[in-house]
Amino acid sequence: MDDYAGRVLADRYRLPLPPSDEYELTESRAFDTYSGQEVLVRQVPLPEVVEAEVLDADGLPDGFTA
Repeated sequence: MDDYAGRVLADRYRLPLPPSDEYELTESRAFDTYSGQEVLVRQVPLPEVVEAEVLDADGLPDGFTA
């Protein structure tokens, strides 16, 4: 358990301290506090630009309200 003295992710996964020479982790071992098992967690990159459309109340589908 001392190997996982870093951050806690989602109140469940204990992460190890990041190496000082690595800026951003994309994949790491973690300890699942619910199951007591070691798991592998991955960082999923999200798009920087998201296309969206703003609808007024007349353009909403049935069942949606503004």
